[in-house]
Amino acid sequence: MTRTDQEPLDLEAWLEALRAEAKVRHTAGRTDQDRADFEAFIRTEKAEEKVHKSLYKRGVPQQEAGDITQFALMRLWERWDDTPEDERLKFSYHVAKQRWIDWLRSRQHRTALVDPMADWLLESEDPHTDPATLSVERQHVIVLVNTLPPKQRTVFAFALDGLKPRQIAREVGLTEATVRSHLRHGRERLRLLLLAENSV
Repeated sequence: MTRTDQEPLDLEAWLEALRAEAKVRHTAGRTDQDRADFEAFIRTEKAEEKVHKSLYKRGVPQQEAGDITQFALMRLWERWDDTPEDERLKFSYHVAKQRWIDWLRSRQHRTALVDPMADWLLESEDPHTDPATLSVERQHVIVLVNTLPPKQRTVFAFALDGLKPRQIAREVGLTEATVRSHLRHGRERLRLLLLAENSV
């Protein structure tokens, strides 16, 4: 995703574009027959209904169950060629279960850290720093992230969105070690870019 210096930076749109790039790479080369097979599987196996029902039985609220079911089926579509025919429904159940667990963990983590994190931000922030300056600095870092190689940039987009390496690995279809490597190399590259800018 490219931008000119004149355009204002929209962080959400930028992150969404990077996520879309990653998903396109996973589904490139799919044929109409693949799509027809996938749709037939959803109809004949009643996959959507079964996954949704299994989540609902676990106590997942109706709205979240629907969202997680859609996520699981999208993940199945991305892995359609790699998933054996007799394992596809099982794969969908597994993805849905993991997504629900991740949602619960992130919710629990956010709830536990809200107050201490707010206190830390208030204590660490210089009271004389202008909020506009902080915003400009954050945007500058995002612009620098946009200069990273595509894989590092994609991984960083998910990291900026608050995902952990394990979750990022699941999203982009890489191993957790590879994700950590991309993050490490990306951080080093950003550090060098910032050093180069500050020395000018």
